[in-house]
Amino acid sequence: MTAVLPSVSFDRLPHAAAVLPGLQPGPEPLTVTAQPVPPGTVVLAVRGEVDLCTSPLLQDALLTHLRHASAPLVIDLTDVGFFAAAGLTVLVTARQAAVTAGVRLCVVANSRPVLLPLTITGMDRVLDIHPDLAHARLCRSG
Repeated sequence: MTAVLPSVSFDRLPHAAAVLPGLQPGPEPLTVTAQPVPPGTVVLAVRGEVDLCTSPLLQDALLTHLRHASAPLVIDLTDVGFFAAAGLTVLVTARQAAVTAGVRLCVVANSRPVLLPLTITGMDRVLDIHPDLAHARLCRSG
């Protein structure tokens, strides 16, 4: 017996994938801002969504700072509303670069969208995670 598969046309996008007329793209989904914090710590404040499309921006910012850093680097993820597997990959890459450079790396995270993937994957036991910037000041020591 031979199975007959229905014919599929790729001339049109499926209805669900159609773009609604008049729909404008929103603001930049991810921003990364460097803030030097005395004495000598750099805080990279991340705002938006970290996913497959935006993670290269985050990775570039982190690796740029780690290449030229001698002071601790704090990654502030408190304003991140979505954190996908690509974000975990970026944090693993940043951690490896920080270890190689001899730079202390800390992460500030306090929301479910960020903490859940970190916990499920066990990254919460690998990274130095703090609930806020005040606690991340401990990043300078040790």
